[in-house]
Amino acid sequence: MGAWKILVIGLPLLVLAACGGGGGSTGGSGPILIGGPQVITLTATAGDSQISFSHNTISGATGFTLYYSTSPGVTVATGTSLAMPTSPMVLPGLTNGTTYYAIATYTDLAGESAPSAQASATPAAPAASIYDPTWAAVAPTTTINHAYNGAQSATQNGTALKAAMQALTAGQKLSIDTGSYELGSNFTLNLQGTAGAPIWICAAGGATPVIYMNTSGQNILNVGVGSQSRYLCFQGLTFTGGSLGVRFYDCTQIWFDQCKIHDTAEASLSTSTADTSYIYITRNELWNTGGTGEGMYLGANNGTVKMSNSIVALNHVHDTSGPTVTQGDGIELKQGSWGNLVAENLVHDCPYPCILVYGTAGMPRNTVERNVCYNSGDNVMQVQGECNVRNNLCINGAGSAFASQPHQGNPTEMTVVHNTFINGSGRATKLSSWNGAANMLFSNNASYSNSSFALEVVGGVSGIGFAGNVLKGTVTAGVSAGTYVAGTGLSDFVNLAWDATARDAHLSAASACRDVASAANATSADLEGTSRAAPHDAGAYEGT
Repeated sequence: MGAWKILVIGLPLLVLAACGGGGGSTGGSGPILIGGPQVITLTATAGDSQISFSHNTISGATGFTLYYSTSPGVTVATGTSLAMPTSPMVLPGLTNGTTYYAIATYTDLAGESAPSAQASATPAAPAASIYDPTWAAVAPTTTINHAYNGAQSATQNGTALKAAMQALTAGQKLSIDTGSYELGSNFTLNLQGTAGAPIWICAAGGATPVIYMNTSGQNILNVGVGSQSRYLCFQGLTFTGGSLGVRFYDCTQIWFDQCKIHDTAEASLSTSTADTSYIYITRNELWNTGGTGEGMYLGANNGTVKMSNSIVALNHVHDTSGPTVTQGDGIELKQGSWGNLVAENLVHDCPYPCILVYGTAGMPRNTVERNVCYNSGDNVMQVQGECNVRNNLCINGAGSAFASQPHQGNPTEMTVVHNTFINGSGRATKLSSWNGAANMLFSNNASYSNSSFALEVVGGVSGIGFAGNVLKGTVTAGVSAGTYVAGTGLSDFVNLAWDATARDAHLSAASACRDVASAANATSADLEGTSRAAPHDAGAYEGT
């Protein structure tokens, strides 16, 4: 739930130099302050069992204090006081559904200031998502609270946490307290829940447990080694250090949700050792990887390991570019993996493609939709074949904003519709070896390059369906002029930059993308879920 943000703007503090008197005097009475003390402002942003409070910068302040209450009209006298050493500052352990009211003061040489205006917010658990597993709402039969022991070392706490996790049985939930749980040896979980009694390993409400592997020679967590793990959820945990972050082996019906993985020596998350299915990877943040550096490495080369019928959605993957990275894809779905959905992810600042998807080797298509990707040292998005690519925004790649080409298989069965591909110095779109392949459609896309190809087709255009595109830049000969209109430039969008420093790709009022898309190939909704209506617009966003 969003926060109420109440701001009070004070008068500026003016300093006037005192003027000297007549008769050659060089003295003065010192500065004269006009406008009074500075005014503190407070904002509150709700999360799951917590609120993040932020204040403005106050020159000369030596400290800040928060006063909060569950009753409105909070004052310095009635509120619970808490020092604010940082801004923002997270207040954890709150009750979801309860509104909290707060004010803040600062202290300087003159003492404690007058309080800010009141801000309020109501913590709430994340809303259920269409990307959650079918068993997401099943309540645990038993909740085990795992407290951090401040009298013991981080390693001792890590050992205790490992034992608590490994002892879980179907229906149980482990609720983990804030703390740094340090691991120094192999950590493997082989747990079997059921659809009616999943196993839950979660952060306690408002808690921030950090699981740290202190050696680069071990993965932080291995799941399903030797026997299948299933109906198991990880939620709200942070993993850091180690070799690879979290590796799923023989797994099905696993939910990895609202976790963080960062500063690993290899990839953040992998399913590359054994076939997996029904893996739900949602609302996580992954960054600062090493080695080959993938944020997610899903399946294995040449189809030796496959992931199927899984969902990768609502994740934030970025800066896969640690000091030892040799590749650094954001999300990589390997050859032969099939029936997967990659949706609504934010992926940026990756040395290799932000999203790289291979073909399915004749199995059902993958779908890549409603993702926002930008800043790649390669192609921003690259998809080989057997895939629906729709309603994505891709900006600023060293190669192309979007590319489809042979990669452990040849392109075939590709539907690329209603995307916005933007590139300044490189190509907007490159399609290689599409000539004569089955069921190849490129329609209703806004593909803009500032100095290169808007649409480069390598190897011929036979059999490719082109319709309703808007292209700015060079177009390969053979692409019929009747299948596209010329884009004007970035003025066709509200606020978009070739280098992705601005990324608002909504259509401007006079955009060349309006009313030109093919109705036959239109998607039902756009990147934001807004319904499309005739006459349809090209690109990822439907104009309003």
